[in-house]
Amino acid sequence: MLPALNPNSALFLDIDGTLIDLAATPQSVEVPLALPAQLRQTQAKLNGALAILSGRKLADIDRLLGPGLPSAAEHGAILRDASGKLTQQVQRLASYDKWLKTLQAEIIDMPGVLIEEKEFSLVVHYRQAPKFEAELSQLVDHLIGGSEDAVLMLAHCAFELKPRGGNKADALAWFMQQPPFSGRIPVFIGDDITDEPAIEKAIELGGIGLHVARDFAGQTQAVRDWVIL
Repeated sequence: MLPALNPNSALFLDIDGTLIDLAATPQSVEVPLALPAQLRQTQAKLNGALAILSGRKLADIDRLLGPGLPSAAEHGAILRDASGKLTQQVQRLASYDKWLKTLQAEIIDMPGVLIEEKEFSLVVHYRQAPKFEAELSQLVDHLIGGSEDAVLMLAHCAFELKPRGGNKADALAWFMQQPPFSGRIPVFIGDDITDEPAIEKAIELGGIGLHVARDFAGQTQAVRDWVIL
């Protein structure tokens, strides 16, 4: 059984699959009505030391959880500190527009496959069409082959073509050097392959790294209950 959240913690939270259940598409997720207020309640009791570390765009984070929370958007490509100041960590992919056109053309005959356009990255979602996983894997590998500014990130039923740099582990470490997070015990909760580096970083910095499947029986409700102070 997990101990209660320490009031001296600096709390870092993923969104999809952690605070809210995964859905067929990124746009169709459902946010419990009480969640935004509950997060701000916990944030206040932690003296402001709560941040969102998500692969989503910053605008999506604000749409889902309400505006203004300290956040690392697009896996740390954009950082918003407690004062609201934005810091850009990466540059847009040089091949972004060319790759977008190629992906859009290739998935015409792949019903259920979706392309998500972020500010810095492109994501191919195949949750509704898992039979195309191998074909899509070959496609994104071909696109990214030889690229000097891009990396391929694997996620739940998704392939993401993203700029090098800007990851959740580095974002967590960055926040831990900023007020009101510095001097506190880092706690990160995530659910995906993309969250494992941040889980490890929290532990490396003397804190706790938790995984939804391993520590909360795969239940986002259990996560929501645990983070409420």
